[in-house]
Amino acid sequence: MIPPDSDGLLCPIDVAIVGGGIIGLTQAHELLTRGFRVALFESELVCAGQASHANGGQISAESGSPWMSPVIRRELPRWLFDRHRPFSLDLFRMGSGAFPWLGSSLRNTSRRRYLANHGSLHALTRYSLGVWREYEAELGSPLVPGSGVLYLYRSHREWKAAQELLSWEGDLAIRAEVLDQDGCLRRVPHLQYAPIAPAGGFWYPDDHFGDCEAACRKLLDHALRKGVRLHLGETVHSIEPGSESVTLVTGCGCYRAEKVVIAAGVGSSALARSAGIRLPIYPVKGYTRTYSTSPLVCDGPALADQSRKVVLTPLGNRLRVAGMAEFAGFDDQPDLRFLRRIHDTASDWLPELRHVPSELDWACLRAMTPDGLPILGTAKAEAVVLNVGHGPLGWTLAAGSARIVADGIESRRSRNAIDPSPFRLARQRGVS
Repeated sequence: MIPPDSDGLLCPIDVAIVGGGIIGLTQAHELLTRGFRVALFESELVCAGQASHANGGQISAESGSPWMSPVIRRELPRWLFDRHRPFSLDLFRMGSGAFPWLGSSLRNTSRRRYLANHGSLHALTRYSLGVWREYEAELGSPLVPGSGVLYLYRSHREWKAAQELLSWEGDLAIRAEVLDQDGCLRRVPHLQYAPIAPAGGFWYPDDHFGDCEAACRKLLDHALRKGVRLHLGETVHSIEPGSESVTLVTGCGCYRAEKVVIAAGVGSSALARSAGIRLPIYPVKGYTRTYSTSPLVCDGPALADQSRKVVLTPLGNRLRVAGMAEFAGFDDQPDLRFLRRIHDTASDWLPELRHVPSELDWACLRAMTPDGLPILGTAKAEAVVLNVGHGPLGWTLAAGSARIVADGIESRRSRNAIDPSPFRLARQRGVS
């Protein structure tokens, strides 16, 4: 760590980044590559210790879509009485801020709003995958090595509804192959041993998968070689924008930078409030279980149970199972009921898992916006910049988001001409 100078302020720095997960590390990589002097602040003693530590592991370049969709509105009454529903609302722990957020989210389930949001999100997921490929070339190492994800549906009703939704999205030219039951079994022959049979599915050849934490380590190693000033275990308590710079107040003192990028996940809301910025994000808890199991189970491709919103991702000699969306405020402790629920779902497709113990159970909070789009770009006085609100698509969107934010800091148009306006804070808040 670089110590403060005699005035208690950091040696000259161009950009300070708050948050050492996949979003912050990718942002650091993008800025360091462009020659910026960067300091990275992470409150934990390690990088990628929270949401990036054991996430679902899938890069949803084609399948990524806003969580709030017309399907949610259609299925919500049924899900309320389904013990396998993919969400949980804890009214005693949600906090009063959850209800306005949920109201805004439900307004985004209309067909018009969903298609508009999905169009913007799909442009970013595709763009981000291209940037990830550039990063792999720069680092000389694969970051997202696996390819191909099979989406499975348990009932014909759900499968037909998904096909209808896909037909609405024809203008997006989503690369997906519609498969009946036999097509799913041909794509993944191992499914023939499952106690249930898929009603149908979709094959996404351009979706990818891998270990997000391993990718974070590679990005961190490269950042250290490029001269990042790393501040681990140092919490940024507040941000004070000035006329020409911004001051970060931490437990160790004050640091000054020309700009600060807030990339602290669910911690971004409190940090932004200290700078006079209100963010429309809410913490939604997700769960993962990681298994050491047979190579046959881990051989790929990745799977996604769309009926229960659970993903199964091969990670070499391990399998990652992730799912659930629990609304319980800032409580990040895992609930054994939901861990069992995603275990049972995974075992339906891979019966070998039925009696395999998990080597790691994990729960993390994901910062979600009402419309499912991240918030990117300048927020106040040009000195405070946002890279927040990626929800369950953090790894998918990280590289593209970092490039959009870096282009904004340099005040230049994106290299691939992606439109950044859908991701501005003013649009997220409905200002325009």
